[in-house]
Amino acid sequence: MNTPAADEISRLFREVVLVLGGVFAVRGTDDETICQTARGLERAYLRAIRRRSAAAAGTPAGAPGAVPHPAIAGLLRLIDTEEGAR
Repeated sequence: MNTPAADEISRLFREVVLVLGGVFAVRGTDDETICQTARGLERAYLRAIRRRSAAAAGTPAGAPGAVPHPAIAGLLRLIDTEEGAR
């Protein structure tokens, strides 16, 4: 059974996938870019679920290692700011 936090993560990822799907459709994005994005989102989703489970169990979660595009880095700063405000 999913926890409310896992359900929230799932809803968020669903919204992100729908937004990206719309952008890809409008922009005529190539198949390889879509596949790479989908694989990346799948990994991120699974990490988020595992991190939530690890936090509930009191164990540390891993950190990402790649340097993001500046636009992505800006979104990550926004997320970090919002999480810090809670």
